[in-house]
Amino acid sequence: MNGVPAAGERGEAGQSGTEPTWRAGSPARRSGVTRTLLALAAALLSHAACGRAPDQGSGSPAVQQADGAASSTSTPSGGATHLFVWSADADSEDSDFLAVIDARVGEPTYGDVVATLPVGAAGTMPHHMQYEFPTNGRLFANGWHAGRTFVVDVSDPLAPILAASFEQAAGFSYPHSFAQLPDGRVLATFQTVGGSQVPPGGLVELTADGEAIRAVSSRTPEIDDDLNWPYSLVVLPEIDRAVSTSADMGFHPMDEWEYHYTRHVQIWELGSLELLASVPLPEGPVGEYHFAPAEPRRLRDGTVYVSTFGCGLYRLDDITTSQPSAVFVHAFPGSLTPGEECFVPVVVGRYWVQTAAALPGLVVLDVGDPTAPREVARLELDAELYPVPHWIAADRGSGRLVVAGNNETWVLVVEIDPESGALNVDGTFGAPGADVPGIRFDRDEWPHGSTGPAWVHGALFGG
Repeated sequence: MNGVPAAGERGEAGQSGTEPTWRAGSPARRSGVTRTLLALAAALLSHAACGRAPDQGSGSPAVQQADGAASSTSTPSGGATHLFVWSADADSEDSDFLAVIDARVGEPTYGDVVATLPVGAAGTMPHHMQYEFPTNGRLFANGWHAGRTFVVDVSDPLAPILAASFEQAAGFSYPHSFAQLPDGRVLATFQTVGGSQVPPGGLVELTADGEAIRAVSSRTPEIDDDLNWPYSLVVLPEIDRAVSTSADMGFHPMDEWEYHYTRHVQIWELGSLELLASVPLPEGPVGEYHFAPAEPRRLRDGTVYVSTFGCGLYRLDDITTSQPSAVFVHAFPGSLTPGEECFVPVVVGRYWVQTAAALPGLVVLDVGDPTAPREVARLELDAELYPVPHWIAADRGSGRLVVAGNNETWVLVVEIDPESGALNVDGTFGAPGADVPGIRFDRDEWPHGSTGPAWVHGALFGG
């Protein structure tokens, strides 16, 4: 069993060895069948190379601000003033970077890249950030291939600061997703253990600077170790619960990696990080909708839904009891076939908005009644201009959504009608004189220099 303690075992920070289940600053407490998933992994890992230092020199990364960038932090819409986009240098010759875009509707610089922060590493495969903008202004930007996460302070959007970075934490490795806790700390999923590419990983609570506080393995007899890959999560402080999913991200070299069909979600007591249950997703009426559980989200009434990369949607019932369960509630267009997956969703009011690569576009469900979700709108995008929509996040101060491709070169702003759920692309968000909406990252010039084209992944409104 790889020498990893069972879930629920904890030790003390700083103890010898690599045992990954521990709590910082307190005494110790105690409280499948493998199949190849090349389709999902290829989509998740496209356009990326192994992490390494950039060729452009050493030293601390410097913020680069565009000439004439406005210092005002107001927007007529009442929403966020800036958009932060985690970006990769396309040829991996220069540093990956965080791009800052002016999101002040109606301003002359709306849609301009007004600052960039190179992180001092190339080819990291920029991947996930938090799904919601953190209240303390600390973005956790994950470079998947490098197994490294960069903590960026964006309290001043035009002068972001690289505050810290981390790789392993508490003996776990390959961090993936992050959720802010009420006290400003962060709960993160780590896919593997001990600096290896071997599951199971676990959950790690981190400070705002990425330092480990406590951790626990996701190992359980209910799930084969090779099918236990902590992927994403949602925290539910109001009921003292957290829900994590399991999906194998995969590693290079791709032709040597064996991928796995996962199907479980795990339910935790948030206060103690005790693993309470591992819940298998049941098969849907047709198709393999239950494989690769991806993204859990809380609906406005407290219900938790979980989407899968296979385009299934599940409701979790009775998660505060000893007998939680999962119920299939909807199938989106798509499947695990390459180019047909369903990726990141967002909840806005009574609506669940799902990225669907098969369209390509977005599907909106009215989830006001969690027992009977119903589709109310779709937005289909031009497959040539906006392939593989993957990431989506909401501006909580307005009716805007940011949508980005899966390691593609485009970013769109989409408006959602709070009454009907209808979607509309913001045609004013784009480069001056452009024929189509959106910001393109296949350009040569950036505030930090002439480093050439980039591609994008995570993006958040903030400021």
